[in-house]
Amino acid sequence: MEVDLMAIPREEKGKEAVKKMRRQGRIPAVIYGHAFEPIPVSIDERSFKALMRRERGLHGLLTMGVEGAVKGEHTVVVKEIQRHPIKDHILHVDFQRIRSDEKLHAVVSLRFEGEPVGVKAGGILQHYLYEVTVECLPKDLPEEIVVDVSRLNLKQNLRVNELPRLPGVEYVNSPEEIVAAVTPKRVREAVRMVEELFEVPAEEALTAESGEEAAREETPPAESGEEAVAESGSDEEERE
Repeated sequence: MEVDLMAIPREEKGKEAVKKMRRQGRIPAVIYGHAFEPIPVSIDERSFKALMRRERGLHGLLTMGVEGAVKGEHTVVVKEIQRHPIKDHILHVDFQRIRSDEKLHAVVSLRFEGEPVGVKAGGILQHYLYEVTVECLPKDLPEEIVVDVSRLNLKQNLRVNELPRLPGVEYVNSPEEIVAAVTPKRVREAVRMVEELFEVPAEEALTAESGEEAAREETPPAESGEEAVAESGSDEEERE
């Protein structure tokens, strides 16, 4: 089995040991899971960042080798990456060991394909999700999920419950969560203004704007006769 990432066991602990490790271009990490004694390790920073730049990123399964260990290879997923709050450096990485017979939760990237018919008609495709959380056995974990958006028309959206059905894979996200939508340019401009003025999330702003537009479309204009009666009534009230 090809090893994606090599790790070295950490013997020294404490802040000074960690600082020395980072100066050497290594990141402190830990491997844990399934009644498995946690192993403090360090990984090469360049190799790990190269994995992050790969097409599948760090959302899939990785084979990690541990230098000098009796059981030197482990199937793992990246569970958490801790970063410096200001400098954005990677401070620590948690790897969870995976068993082939147990379901896992993992984040999978979405890859959008096709040009929506609504975009051809002058609309704008808005993305609300670029990745989703799935539950499945390790063997069924997809590297990515291909989403065809070519059929989306103006004012239409795609929700999680409309994503492709993959064998053995269940979506953890809310079924009604919006993945992508095609909005008219004027609606998008209104959404942008609402977001900036009131700091409302894009999905809420879009829903509010769509509701107002639908209400305007459903409300028929007043008949000229009704307007005349209303105006006449108003004149009588003023005279009284």
